[in-house]
Amino acid sequence: MLKRLKWQPNQKGRSFRRLGSDGMDVVDDSWRVRLPSLLWIPVFIFGALLYFVDIFEIEFLSLQPTIESIKDFTYDSNKGFAINTPGCRIPEMDPFDPAVQPFILPPTRVKCNKGVPALFEANLTSIYILKSSLPAYNVSDFSDLHCCYSVIRRVEPKKKLPDNFFSNNEKCSYINGSTIIINDEFIKVQCFVDNTTIYTDTFSFVPIKNTTKSKVIYRKPLNVLVVGLDAVSRLNLHRQMPITVKYLQKLGAVEMLGYNKVGDNTFPNLIPVLTGLFEEELNKTCWPTQSSYFDNCTFIWHHFKSKGFMTVYGEDASWMGLFNYMRRGFKKQTTDYAYNYFNRYSENLIGNEHKMNVDQCEGARLVYKDLLEYIKKFVVRMNNSSLPFFGFFWGASLSHDYLNQPRLGDPDYQKFFQELEEGGHLNNTALVFMSDHGIRWGDIRQTYQGRMEERLPFVFVRLPKWYTNQFYKAYSNLKRNTRRLTTPFDLHETLYDLLDPYNLTGEYLKTTNKSRGISFFREITKYRTCEDAAIASHWCACQQSKELDTNSSEVFEVASFAVEFINMELQGYAQCANLTLMEILNARLMSHSGSDIEGVSNIKDYMITIKTVPGEAIFEVTVRYSEDERKYSVIGSISRLNLYGKQSACITDFHLKLYCYCKSLLS
Repeated sequence: MLKRLKWQPNQKGRSFRRLGSDGMDVVDDSWRVRLPSLLWIPVFIFGALLYFVDIFEIEFLSLQPTIESIKDFTYDSNKGFAINTPGCRIPEMDPFDPAVQPFILPPTRVKCNKGVPALFEANLTSIYILKSSLPAYNVSDFSDLHCCYSVIRRVEPKKKLPDNFFSNNEKCSYINGSTIIINDEFIKVQCFVDNTTIYTDTFSFVPIKNTTKSKVIYRKPLNVLVVGLDAVSRLNLHRQMPITVKYLQKLGAVEMLGYNKVGDNTFPNLIPVLTGLFEEELNKTCWPTQSSYFDNCTFIWHHFKSKGFMTVYGEDASWMGLFNYMRRGFKKQTTDYAYNYFNRYSENLIGNEHKMNVDQCEGARLVYKDLLEYIKKFVVRMNNSSLPFFGFFWGASLSHDYLNQPRLGDPDYQKFFQELEEGGHLNNTALVFMSDHGIRWGDIRQTYQGRMEERLPFVFVRLPKWYTNQFYKAYSNLKRNTRRLTTPFDLHETLYDLLDPYNLTGEYLKTTNKSRGISFFREITKYRTCEDAAIASHWCACQQSKELDTNSSEVFEVASFAVEFINMELQGYAQCANLTLMEILNARLMSHSGSDIEGVSNIKDYMITIKTVPGEAIFEVTVRYSEDERKYSVIGSISRLNLYGKQSACITDFHLKLYCYCKSLLS
């Protein structure tokens, strides 16, 4: 029992006295010093300062831990797992596992323009002639060459026509000299000898536009640059682009190991990033039909624009771009700058080396490298002009169609990031390097690992060091969430948080565990399941499974329902043939972790791979059987594992193209 101490002077000095058990005073020399009341004042002040620093995340007197002291957060044993939480388990897989090794082959190098070099090149502000290329055009006397340039402009579509119209000013300005400064955005260059055209090329620039209407409210705005690479899984990025990965790691980029797609292809996986909505929700709010423009929709760049940022959206292979493939695009240009229009014009004019779905070259230049050069020009021009920016770029020409082709771009992407970093252009920029899904077709896709990779694209997030030092709670949450289940909805919330990066402190970072989208800067609960994150069972990489006998009556009944479902989807399209089951290639019974199907009991999820005729299409379908209701249903969308090519040319609905086999091909 504690006894009250009282202060009394002592002959030996000051000490505490207490009453002993015999009633005599006992000296307690262990309490030698007691601070005067006034000395408590600085203690309280220091405590208040600690509280102030903690709440407002102020870097003061080195009270926060440095980046180096923040470890990679893991709360569970992750041995053998990329994600190992109560809500989700995703196995860690070897990029060079023997099961996928047969599909990892050297890519074929591309020879643009049949080896004929470009006659002109461009830098940040000018075009200049490459005199070393003159012999390739049979020009021996420079004075025999006459060149001029004309301006390319986007033309606003009319009467609900597609957004793919351009004007090329008939006036061709004479190029007087070997170098000329360009003040326009997009130009076409032509060269003649004896009135015969011997050379045509296109070039893009980033002139400063006076389009910003709002003032930036931040004391130091944080730019946002998103660089996308289509159809590359996390494992395939490590497999094909190790130099780039190593450099990003050197920069301190954080890799999201549990980033799980939420839809089949690019559109349903990027729309959540850009709007925070599912495709179906977009249909209900701002894009009612496939023939509608997207002008009534609010994209993430609109929020940045309202804060005074310059905005840019750019794609290569833009004929099949996010807003243009089987869609109308925009009536009004949606961002201040838009590279995709230039790419569309350029590929139509001088595109070559067309393979599968893409032109790999524009004249003598690789398409993907031209996109990287434009991104660099944009970033440099904005930084040189002290203009804050939001940029979203998407590259498909390198990686859309081939598993191994990204290997060719590895040194170029590494160089691109290095030049931005060493030029100081990432000092005030949040960088996101990402994909939408893994490769969706081909032999690798029919392996277990290929199926998992297709659902797990890569995402890297890199923040400036000054920012991570100052806002260490947001950064530590980002690090912690590397081993949590995350989605495109979370990435949208992350980008939205960067609208006000100085707000990522204290109470603001707290979040509810059941939110569909949770910013990477807020702690994501380890109990999160696919259902919590709005990931349909068909796309969920957290599930465990066991293989079933494809010859069993149970599996045959599930497969038959899947084919019947596809045929029902095609009802009303008389030009499409009725499909029948040819073969069951694989069947697995899926198990769910945590409360993945909350509120539903006695259900079974079957993931089956089937082949149908005519056309020998290969489909992967998740079919759910409810024992209570005694009925089947298809969960999520259906994956097409092989290419349909021209089999579905008779139909325009981009969803049903996966299923349709045109009757006209039967004759």
